[in-house]
Amino acid sequence: MQANLFKRSAVLIEKNSLHCKLYEDVLSANGFDVYVAKSVMDGLIKVKETKQDLTVINTEIAEESFIEKLISKMKTEQASNLMPIIGLSAYTSECKKNIAQMLDAFLTKPLSIDRFVESVFTCIENKVNGC
Repeated sequence: MQANLFKRSAVLIEKNSLHCKLYEDVLSANGFDVYVAKSVMDGLIKVKETKQDLTVINTEIAEESFIEKLISKMKTEQASNLMPIIGLSAYTSECKKNIAQMLDAFLTKPLSIDRFVESVFTCIENKVNGC
């Protein structure tokens, strides 16, 4: 795992407490201050209030049309339009095509920790470099 010299911030929107703890621990171990959102709206408010470096969201946390609106809102907010959003799902990107296309990365559960960490840093690097 990569330790980062500079603290970054992330919002984690996940309904499964076991998965939430795992992702929070992995992000923290890789240099992130993690805010665990209690709900989708809580996550959106946090993203709007403070500049975040990353959002990780379980795309199963709410109805698909609501998740699409949430991601669209995050992408258009001035404070968060450069923030990568990684989606996690038990379903493949083919099943979640509309949502997957809106995200910077889409990972299917169960996922490997190495792939998760690699996706996090690749997404952040791509945003920093303007990709």
